[in-house]
Amino acid sequence: MNGGYIALIVIASLLVIFFILLFSLLPVKSYFIALFSKCHISSRRLVTMRFRKLPVFDIVNAYITARRGNAGISLDEIENLHATDIDYNRFIEGIIACKNAKLDIDLETYKKLFLSGKDIHTFIHECLNSKIIETNYITAMCVDLQEINAKIKLTLKVNMKNLLSSVNDETILARVNESVMSMIASIKDHKFILQNPEILAKAIYDAEVDNGNFYEIVSADVMDVNLGNNIALRKEKELIEKNRVIEQNRLEARRLTAVAVEQEMKARTEEMKAKLIEKEMEVPESLTKAINEGQFDKLTDFYKVQNLRADTEMRNRLAGGLGLNENETSEDFDDED
Repeated sequence: MNGGYIALIVIASLLVIFFILLFSLLPVKSYFIALFSKCHISSRRLVTMRFRKLPVFDIVNAYITARRGNAGISLDEIENLHATDIDYNRFIEGIIACKNAKLDIDLETYKKLFLSGKDIHTFIHECLNSKIIETNYITAMCVDLQEINAKIKLTLKVNMKNLLSSVNDETILARVNESVMSMIASIKDHKFILQNPEILAKAIYDAEVDNGNFYEIVSADVMDVNLGNNIALRKEKELIEKNRVIEQNRLEARRLTAVAVEQEMKARTEEMKAKLIEKEMEVPESLTKAINEGQFDKLTDFYKVQNLRADTEMRNRLAGGLGLNENETSEDFDDED
């Protein structure tokens, strides 16, 4: 056997050993899948990935998905996502969904959105569809002390310039409440708001409540405006009630004073009656004394007085029985007789 055959056998042996080593180290399945998917990856790159203990099959499939979906992401970036423990399959699916929705988002911005924890499908839905929110009744007081209750409906859409803003719809609601309350508080007559409710929506636009926000306001519509408490009327009622209580207390004080005077007069009357009875008890003694002293003229005068009193009482009874008018007096009755 000459040297040429020996050299040929050696070369063939080396080639066999090389291919055995190559196919033992090369992830053949992943290589051919990428090759037939028109996403060629060099065998050296695949062997390197295996030596680095990367999930070659999963990464290759993700790369093929990214290439076929025009995600614009390279194999190196997929490896970096794997190194940072990011679900690169969901990441790539989100990019493809944004491309299909024709959302103009660069890769870095999308990566920040993904890392912020936003659900990409929800984000795409919000970008393609407007979001409608309603405020609770916003209550504020006009200058004329009349409360106004207003309810606003806001139509929002995603602001593509502020995708990374942490200011959300709750902040917009807070700013809307502030602007509407300020507008109501500046109005002198509450009737002006009832006649022109659109000034509340104008106040929202003028305040630029969506400035720097993840959302921007498409429209602000006043759903309802109604009247609340009238503070001026309530104060007036309270004043009237206070004056009524004061006047009632004053009248009660006068009544109590009158009752006290009446009781005092009754007491004085009873005192005078007691004195009269005391004096009348002295009459028999005086009569006896007058008889003993022979003063019959005094006795005669006493009986004349008694007869005059009896005659007066009889006249009064007759006048009451005949039913005299108020304007008639006993003297008129005597004249007629």
